[in-house]
Amino acid sequence: MDQLQDSLGRRIRYLRVSVVDACNLGCVYCMPSSRVLFTKFSNLMSPSEIGTIVEAAAEVGTRTVRITGGEPLVRHDIAEVAGCISDVGLIDDIPISTNGIFLREKAESLSSAGVTRANVSIDSLQPGVFREVTRGGDIGRVLEGIKAAARSGIWPIKINTVLMNGINDGELVEIARYALDHDYSIRFIEMMPLKSNVAFQPKLFFPAARAKKLLEEHFHLSAVSHASETGPAVNYGVEGYQGHVGFITPLSGNFCSRCNRVRVTSDGRLRMCLFGDNMVDLVGIIRAGGGRDEVAAKLREMIQFKPEKHYLEIGKTSSETLFAMSQVGG
Repeated sequence: MDQLQDSLGRRIRYLRVSVVDACNLGCVYCMPSSRVLFTKFSNLMSPSEIGTIVEAAAEVGTRTVRITGGEPLVRHDIAEVAGCISDVGLIDDIPISTNGIFLREKAESLSSAGVTRANVSIDSLQPGVFREVTRGGDIGRVLEGIKAAARSGIWPIKINTVLMNGINDGELVEIARYALDHDYSIRFIEMMPLKSNVAFQPKLFFPAARAKKLLEEHFHLSAVSHASETGPAVNYGVEGYQGHVGFITPLSGNFCSRCNRVRVTSDGRLRMCLFGDNMVDLVGIIRAGGGRDEVAAKLREMIQFKPEKHYLEIGKTSSETLFAMSQVGG
């Protein structure tokens, strides 16, 4: 086993695998209001193909594999997918990102298959606002799903909240209190410009610094001394609570210098940067008869093309291929 390292010396130990680009919701910051053509399920990576890619990534030093989507729980074989990742053996951590709608029904099987922890999206606790933001979501089902995940041993739980001016900025304290009262952590994320939202992203943009200032009126935040230097969030401990509050600032505070991750899209292409368009087909190697070693060799080769940083600006995206976040799971 060697260590995957890019041309800038960043050690890549984290792989995000989008197992499907379809989603049962249509969050306004993620997907356009018009109809989206998703990949046919028959064309998605199979559980065994995902397992081979993860084996290759483990060979070059990956130790965390996050299951993302779209919404990963729309896959009927999602527990099998998780099991194929877990069976690799060298993977220490298998988190999942989900909107939580189907989590109540699938939490136990996911836990049994090896899923370790979960990030769940909650952009509002108000049923009407949540329904509007997600284009049809039921916040009650999400909250029930989170409880089911915790009962099944999927822990810790982290809440992800996209900051949106005029939509949820008035309930950020309430969302944080919900998370902290249940011993969950929470991350507030600045809304990123995509090709599908770039027209209205400036109007909805709410900087993390303003969110932090609002929270400090109600909570005592202190920088977490042991926070990872390789993750995107800046995390704070909260006096009187176990969970942390974090802020992800792709626009107001670039964190690319400490990026430790790459992504695989639902159609099996390696994407070195969320907002970088340079990709290579990994699943094609497998379907042409290649295996772990061939995929690992391609990972070593292509990681040298991981860009130094993204070039996002408010109202300006830096990717021509990323139309909706559901394509690659954030």
